[in-house]
Amino acid sequence: MLLAVLTSEARPQLQNLDIRVVLSRNGDARITETRQMSIDSEGTECYIVIGNLNGSEIRDLSVSDETGQTFTNIGSWDVDRSRDWKEGKCGIVTKRDGYELCWGLGERGERTYTTSYTVTRLVKGFDDADGFNYMFVAQGISPLPDHAKLTIEPEDTLHFTAENAGVWGFRFKGEVGFYDNRIVAESSEPFENRSAMVVMCRFNKGMFEPADVRAGSFEDVKQRAFDGSDYVDDDEWTTKDTIILIALILGFLFVPIVALAWYIIYVWRARRKATKDLLWYRDIPMNGNLQQANDMLNAYKYFNTDYNNLLSACILKLINLGAITIEQHLNHKGKNVQNFVIHDLRDADKQPVLLKKVHQIFQKAAGSDTILEPKELKSFMKSNYNQSITDSFINTLHTKTSLSSYKDRLDEVRQVFGLKKFLQEFSLIDERHVQEVSLWKDYMIYATLFGIADQVIKDMKQINPEYFNMDQVASQMADDMTLPMIYSTMHSSTTRAAMSKAEREAAREARASGRGGHSSWGGGGGFSGGGFGGGVR
Repeated sequence: MLLAVLTSEARPQLQNLDIRVVLSRNGDARITETRQMSIDSEGTECYIVIGNLNGSEIRDLSVSDETGQTFTNIGSWDVDRSRDWKEGKCGIVTKRDGYELCWGLGERGERTYTTSYTVTRLVKGFDDADGFNYMFVAQGISPLPDHAKLTIEPEDTLHFTAENAGVWGFRFKGEVGFYDNRIVAESSEPFENRSAMVVMCRFNKGMFEPADVRAGSFEDVKQRAFDGSDYVDDDEWTTKDTIILIALILGFLFVPIVALAWYIIYVWRARRKATKDLLWYRDIPMNGNLQQANDMLNAYKYFNTDYNNLLSACILKLINLGAITIEQHLNHKGKNVQNFVIHDLRDADKQPVLLKKVHQIFQKAAGSDTILEPKELKSFMKSNYNQSITDSFINTLHTKTSLSSYKDRLDEVRQVFGLKKFLQEFSLIDERHVQEVSLWKDYMIYATLFGIADQVIKDMKQINPEYFNMDQVASQMADDMTLPMIYSTMHSSTTRAAMSKAEREAAREARASGRGGHSSWGGGGGFSGGGFGGGVR
């Protein structure tokens, strides 16, 4: 076992790979790769795989090491020669699909190899722009680099900026962008077995005079590279979507007043139909699904959909289900304070999706001690680490339903409005049947959803003050101290999370347009260069 560990630690290592690309006006590229490595007795040579050249050639190979020694270029390379023979020499293996650039490892220890070569016709000319999509670090390189950095710059006074160029990175975890008038791609994590470094660049016409001019557009190259990447999402707009949007914009430009008037009349007629001769409804509508009821309320509003009341109602629902309790705990100052304590959600598989997601966030934010403090919830919602959870919650929360969805569901609509009417006029009723008292906690939840909780709870306390003394859960649901703190934290955190999601979408659009940002793990199809393999053998 110890021998295996020592052997593993002694294997060659590639701590840093720095690649500098200098572009000529004719589209040729002089590439210099500097490798900082730990070399042992394993292998005889180091080599770079370059395949799929797409009309390019490799020329003028040179290699040197940390001592300043320039290796002898012997031309055609023999991979089967000994390590001693290869020391201080370099050469090229010509293969059917490309080349291998090779040099001898030489002595063991901490070594730095600098390899330079020219790739002709790297930059291609297209109808709409010039550019390339090139794999600078091959997949399957061994040893894998701990860190890789690529710098692309012109050989003259030309500057690369987001205004005259675009850049995209694929198949590595890191960033790409414009720095000091150069294009830079840099890994943020060590390479994995599936990692590579593919970088695609677009340049405005006139910056280069490429010797290799192709029929077609750079957009075609870009779209092929985007396939399978996160530069686009599954909801990307199609041409049909664009045509529809343009038609709508033009329509509203010409008939804004008519359109607005029609919409107001349309909603007014629907509301009038839903509330005409409306009777009280004393049961729980829509099978107790708060989100469905909120969707219906939003559909019947003229403007301004609301989700804050829905969140508050969900929190009360979790208290009613026993998934949240309010308990006294000592804080860091030794003072007794009320805190939310998060418990498991019973029959979670039977609960609505939104309720489960709210509970999931509370439970994860509370941590192992199960005590949820507002600052913990705030930190959880702000953390980039929890981005996927908060994004999923935001997407679930912000549902939209049109009035047309309720065309054949008028009975359900009238039940929701009937319950709201009943709760608004709660104080007018003198009698309280046992069955209705058993629904009071549900009434508080729906009064919160309707935005009338304060008045309804006040009416309940006037009608039956003993109820809140006898029922601890009801008392906690009606608490006017602790609950607002969690409500406000949840609401403000949700707003920030939604804004953050919108900002990320804007950043994604900027990345997709070539202005830089984090690289995409997937995509990059249609690249030239690179291939599979390379390293020490």
